This record gives sequence, C-alpha cells and structure tokens, in this order.
Amino acid sequence: MTIYLSENIKSLRRARELTQEALAEFLGVTFQSVSNWERGESYPDITLLPEIAGFFKVSVDELLGVNRAEDEEKITKELEAYDNLTDEKLKLEIINKLKEKFPNDFRILLRYMTSLVHFKENTPENVAKIIAIYENIKQNCNNDKIRISAKRHIAELYKGLSEKEGSGITFEDCEKIIKEMPRMRDGQEMFCFYYPENYPNGDEIIMNTLEEQFLLLNTVYSHYFYYNGFFYDRNFSDEWVISAFKSELDFLNFVYDDGHYGKMWRTVMYNYGHLGVRYFKMGDNANALENFRKMCELAIKFDSMGRITTMHSVMFEGKRFDKQTLGTTYIAKMQVKELLTEKYPLSEEFKATDEFKKMIERLG
Repeated sequence: MTIYLSENIKSLRRARELTQEALAEFLGVTFQSVSNWERGESYPDITLLPEIAGFFKVSVDELLGVNRAEDEEKITKELEAYDNLTDEKLKLEIINKLKEKFPNDFRILLRYMTSLVHFKENTPENVAKIIAIYENIKQNCNNDKIRISAKRHIAELYKGLSEKEGSGITFEDCEKIIKEMPRMRDGQEMFCFYYPENYPNGDEIIMNTLEEQFLLLNTVYSHYFYYNGFFYDRNFSDEWVISAFKSELDFLNFVYDDGHYGKMWRTVMYNYGHLGVRYFKMGDNANALENFRKMCELAIKFDSMGRITTMHSVMFEGKRFDKQTLGTTYIAKMQVKELLTEKYPLSEEFKATDEFKKMIERLG
C-alpha cells in the first residue's frame, strides 16, 4: 500500500497557512523534523500520528492517505484510458470529471491544464485557471516531470499571449519560464548509458532516447531555416536549404532502413513537403511533384498501419510503435492534404496540373 503521509502533512499545513516552525512548536519537535517528514526523508514517530491527525481534524487513515491509496488504482486506470482516447471532446468531459473527483491529483491537474492551453480560447477566465494550476504545481508538486511539463505549457500560453494585443504578457515573460527549464543534457534521456547490459527493457530505453534526440534535433535544426510553412529570412539560399533537407532525409532513411519511421513519421513526411515547396519556389516543378508524391505515399502508408506496429530497422529492431505518440487524432492524409491545398505557397496553375490533382484525389 502506498503511504501519502509526507505530502498530506505538507498540504494540510499549507491549507491552515502554517509555517513548518509553527507546526513543529505545537508538536514539540524541531522544524527540521517537519521538513524531513514533508520531503519523505523520515516519518513521525507512530505515537505522534493521532496528535497530528487531531491537530488537522482528520482521521489517522486520512493522514496516512489510506483512502487515496485505495483510489490510486482507479486513478491510474482512468488516466490510462484518457490518454488512449482519440475524441478530444470526450477527453475534455472526462478530465473535467476527474478533476472534480480528485482535485488535488497533480497528474490530473496537468492534463486539465493541457486541455485549457490547447483546446480552449485564451479568455481571461481560462488564462487565470491555467496560471492558478501552474502556481499550484510549482509550489506544491514534488514530481519534477510534472513540474517541467507545467512549465512547458505555461511557456506555450505566454508565447501565444505575447502576440495578442492588450494581453499584458510579453515574450520576456515567456523567456523567463524557458530559462528556468533544464537543458536537454539534464533530462532523463541523456542518462540512458547508465543502464547496465541486459537490464530489463534497457534496449527499449536506449531506442526511445535515440528517437527523442532525433526529434529534438530536427525541431531545432529545421526551425532555424524553415518556419510554419513559410520562409525565414536568414540568408540561407534555396540550394543550401534543399541540401540540408536532403542530407537529413538521407540520414533518417539510413536509420529507419525498413521504411518505418517511428516517432519521426511526421518529420519525414513534412521534410519531403518542405523540399517540394523549395523546388517549386525555384521553378523546378518536376522535383516539386516528386517530393510531394513521396509525402503523399508516406501519409497513405501511415494511415493504413494499425495503431501498434513493430519496427524492423537495424537500429530499432523489435521496437513497438504506438501511432498515438504523434497525437491521438493525428490523421496523416488529412494533414498532408491541408498543407498541399491550403498552407503551402503553391500557385493555382501548379495545383491545376493533372499530376497534382491525382495526388489530392489519393488523399481522399
């Protein structure tokens, strides 16, 4: 049974707006003892439990978190079901109910915060809710993974608000959050080499690390000279950008030599699309069409795959891939079609060609 004594003492103390010193004085212990209890480094003497419970007007079972321990299995199952849903409307309904039922569970609060950032308008009311959840997690949550995820979401919120006139948020507010976050070298992925040989799931951990690094590198690398379907003016020539994208694709096709791109599916598809746009910009319609065709073929292949598939490249042999890693509602054909017909800066004359129209028809 999991004991939640440490965080319960901390939350009960804060709810009463007491300092550690004040609680320690009442119980006749040092404030260092209270601090150690709250950090989970030690526990109160068993004879103190009734006194602590009585002080906070809760039962000893409630102080220990026995009821919460019984709820833990339910919460875990419900969150797993939530994470596997594809219907965003249903997800919003479920996370709202979970939040009402378990208002102090930080895993639930983080998902609720995510839903507000991604699927709700940035009204003053929603912004206030998001900031309140963030402050709660920052001050009270001991799970670093949840705390850092909350920072990522608040940075995303501030970035959007900084571009909104009259929001009162500037990019400097966003930058402050970014600078508080750890560098990539301090993340868990960087320590995959700590795992000993033949450690259970050790190879899978290393594979996940490799894919995460590939994805992060691509995000920063491509953003440097390509942004949101339009061209950044950084004095990179079209020829150089084409060479950069082709080099990256050569590397990814070498790494994923079975044609199954795992977490990089979207990256590979979009890179072919970016190449197509560059070739079109240079007046090379034949190469533009060829790269758009590859993009479409990969989108069709991705959507035809089952949700769970097994990779067979040399580097990732036996690794299982869950399509929902790319988003529970991600449909490649729909996204590619939108890019080709609405987002990419292609001429109507180009889009009227038979070759282009056939590609769009295949996307459905």
